[in-house]
Amino acid sequence: MSPSLKLRRSKFVRFLISEPVVISLIFINTLVLFLDEFPTTHAATRGILMWIDYGCVLYFLVEAFLKIRIYGFSKYWLSSWNRFDFIVVILSLPSLLAPVTDVHAFAGFLVLRLGRLFRFFRVFRFIPNADMIFVGIRRSLRASVGVFAGLFILNFALAMGATMLFGDLAPEHFGNPLRSIYSLFKVYTVEGWYEIPDALSQRGASDAMIGMLRGYFVLSVLVGGILGLSLANAVFVDEMTADNTAKVEEMVGKMHREMSDFYTSIQAEQKVSYERLQTELQKMQEMMRGSGRT
Repeated sequence: MSPSLKLRRSKFVRFLISEPVVISLIFINTLVLFLDEFPTTHAATRGILMWIDYGCVLYFLVEAFLKIRIYGFSKYWLSSWNRFDFIVVILSLPSLLAPVTDVHAFAGFLVLRLGRLFRFFRVFRFIPNADMIFVGIRRSLRASVGVFAGLFILNFALAMGATMLFGDLAPEHFGNPLRSIYSLFKVYTVEGWYEIPDALSQRGASDAMIGMLRGYFVLSVLVGGILGLSLANAVFVDEMTADNTAKVEEMVGKMHREMSDFYTSIQAEQKVSYERLQTELQKMQEMMRGSGRT
């Protein structure tokens, strides 16, 4: 018997990689990560939460190893969820060095520590209809690429113009193109878009400059904030609901075909009934003619 078949038949191994156990460990690990980020909790537990997190990482590593041994790497890699789990486990590996070294001393490890957070996203696989949701998101993102690219070009152009016009007046907002891009992006959200021009108007600028500043911001809000983001949102939502639209169209098409078949069958029955009626009338006429002769 092959080792993979032995592992597959082992009750303990099946229990270890079963969905209830995986879900429980994901939620426990998420709770541990959440509590460990509170300074008071971190100090009170004295490293206990770190060791629980360490054990969760080891479990996820063993889970991935066992699944690869049982199904084979090629079959294991065919599942998109397995690929996602494997990448999350790889990103979590630096946290295994925590008990033996001070990972805070390495800037790269500090960034990789964020990989621990991706473990929480494994919960998505247990959401009902998660595959359909992610398919809709991918389709929506593909359809929105052109809109997002247009918004970026618009933001870039307006930011360059704002840098040239208002860079000396407000260097903290428009001192360079990157600052201008960020400032204009905040304007696109519409929330508090008037605060920047109102604050700059109090710096002693001329009335013409103040009018130009306010007009520039109004134009940015109308074009980028209201029209641009509304268009992007409309495209995204339309693609997200494309599955429902396709189902409705399929149901309507099926209903139309059934009604057409029903109408055709009724016509055929009416034709048969009409022919039978004509035949009966002809027989009655012949009988009347025969009785009249006699």
